[in-house]
Amino acid sequence: MTQNKSLSYPETPPAAASAAIEVQVDARFARWVDRADLCAVAAAALAYGGQANGAMTVVVTDDAQVRELNARYRGVDAVTDVLAFPAHGGDEHFVEGPEAADYLGDVVIAYPRAAAQAAAAGHSVADELRLLVVHGVLHLLGHDHATAEEEAAMWARQEAILGRVGRDETPMEADVVGSAAPGWQGAREGQEVRWRKGLWASFGNAFAGLGLVLRTQRNARIHLVIALLAVALAAALRLSLAEWAILALTIGFVFVAEMFNSVAEVAVDAVTREFHPLAKAAKDIAAGAVIFAAIVSVIVGLLLFGPRLWTVWRSLR
Repeated sequence: MTQNKSLSYPETPPAAASAAIEVQVDARFARWVDRADLCAVAAAALAYGGQANGAMTVVVTDDAQVRELNARYRGVDAVTDVLAFPAHGGDEHFVEGPEAADYLGDVVIAYPRAAAQAAAAGHSVADELRLLVVHGVLHLLGHDHATAEEEAAMWARQEAILGRVGRDETPMEADVVGSAAPGWQGAREGQEVRWRKGLWASFGNAFAGLGLVLRTQRNARIHLVIALLAVALAAALRLSLAEWAILALTIGFVFVAEMFNSVAEVAVDAVTREFHPLAKAAKDIAAGAVIFAAIVSVIVGLLLFGPRLWTVWRSLR
């Protein structure tokens, strides 16, 4: 969460005749972003900071654009969750110019990064976007968290503002559904449509995740080849039903470990690309789980195939 104190966002619109909050959302994320909600949250933050008549823009975009802005204006070639570009230099008390007296600046949010942080924190993406909007607005108003005291004060302000606007209770996977016909029946129909859409979307996302692991993780492809060879050998040796079950569970165990390892790597990289001992420990533990699963699978393979292969080898002598 970062403030640019000396630079302005390159596309700051001119001040309107009256105070206004504009929310711009990348078309790829428009389905999951409630513009009206973010506008209300920004207005609450401005009012809390004594700038109820202030104008500003909230931009929700992708990681690549935020990373580009971060590199261009802060010299940090890395994605971050939110950037704040004060229109008046970021001082706590602004000196209003003649053309943009009420325009405070822009808050730019990386939606994919926000979604990843929401998943890690266990709350909805809507709540994460609210937090980032409030955080960015506070930066526009001159607040910072460079010291422990400033951080504590800023975090307290964030909680106070979020307490005023409330928290989102929508499940993270749920789609936003427009108002149905009035009454209980309409609400029930809307919930059923949302559940069906969410269910099929969840299956689609799950298979997409499986495909992503196989496309991007070399070890996963190696595990797949070994698993297919094991299945072919099991068919040739005519394993019993119980042995087939053990083999299937073992293959699944290895793949689940590999996928959790991929999750750990992606989650850590989403938080930081810089070296950190805890990030290294998380990745090492996840990789250790894969090694452990592989060792167990070798032992199971020896127990399942060893006696039969020994018998076949002896019969060929």
